Amino acid sequence: MIVLSHLPRNLSRMGISLFNTCWRHFLLLSLIILAAPLANAHAMKQVRGEITVENGVWQGSIWLEAWALYPEDGPKIPPGTPGDPNTAGRAWAGKLDPADHAIMRKVAAEFLSETFQLTLNGQRLEGEYHFPEYTVEVPELKENDAGNALVRIDLQGKLPPGLAGPLALTWQDDEDEPLALLIKVPEIREIQIAPRQAPVVLMNLDATGTVSASTDSSLLTWIIAGFKHILPLGVDHIFFILGLFFLQPKWKPLLWQTSAFTLAHSITLAMVVLGVFTISPKIVEPMIALSIAYVGIENLWIRELKPWRVGLVFGLGLLHGMGFASVMKELELPKGQVIQPLVGFNLGVECGQMTVLAAAFALTFWFLKKRAFTTIRKVASAIIGLTGLYWTVERIWF
Repeated sequence: MIVLSHLPRNLSRMGISLFNTCWRHFLLLSLIILAAPLANAHAMKQVRGEITVENGVWQGSIWLEAWALYPEDGPKIPPGTPGDPNTAGRAWAGKLDPADHAIMRKVAAEFLSETFQLTLNGQRLEGEYHFPEYTVEVPELKENDAGNALVRIDLQGKLPPGLAGPLALTWQDDEDEPLALLIKVPEIREIQIAPRQAPVVLMNLDATGTVSASTDSSLLTWIIAGFKHILPLGVDHIFFILGLFFLQPKWKPLLWQTSAFTLAHSITLAMVVLGVFTISPKIVEPMIALSIAYVGIENLWIRELKPWRVGLVFGLGLLHGMGFASVMKELELPKGQVIQPLVGFNLGVECGQMTVLAAAFALTFWFLKKRAFTTIRKVASAIIGLTGLYWTVERIWF
């Protein structure tokens, strides 16, 4: 058996040097992977929908981007790359004639009949499709946040009498570039359903066709919702937390910054959710992106925590709280309940932030007291700063 301490000294040093080099490359690769989603921070390729059950009837609505329903070789395909922000909005949809809209409705119905598979206790539920916007041949379609026109499809069907069990949904998208489904279940949460995964249980129904008590809103469901908004959905908030970390990766400076950030975003989160005031996401989202750019760029010039930085982080936390609130309000608060969802969502956000910091410490632990960390710190801060600038431009002009 060969023991490392018995090797020649220079060979031992070579082994340690090789280990350091490999670990450094692994860390930098991890940072690049973290930066990879920067082009899609809040623009996940997904379909949005919602579903409800009441009086023995299930109802759902799905919103599909209109350009995806138009023939690829059609004469009126939108300019630019399909799906890019603002390429296929109301202006483009207004140029379509009744025949174009008829084709799009047919494509939408065929797509959903194959893709949207709802079951109750394993039994497939059939439904009818309606297009509520098509009271006229050429409707004025609404736009999503990316500025693309949407076609709404309503689905409705009856529940088999006396049948109880889990109401589950499978999103069977077999396209080359499949879309995920983000579906809202009232008073519970939003559920991300990936293509071709096992059926996802939306709720449990009793024999009368009503939602069982086990799916009611609870503190745990809101904690999970808050955590998911950081990991894996909150790429921009992850970058902000990493910006705080790479200023001075020590517990005391981080405690000051994260405490100020937590207090601030808790204040505005509560105030917006409670209806004290509201600010348009078109203002808040670019400012959040700019705050990410600021902390990353500032890290290139200062190396330790200054008193004014704590105050600045508090101010930036007020912005992030407004962003958290807009997400929380989309999850549809239970009637007559505000405090429990507010506390739970906030706790989930904090757990997500602590997880990000713990992962950052774990990845950089070997380098914290080595010269290599200076390079890693600058590279990471530069990535954070540039990403924040990119998001700022994207959210203002696109």
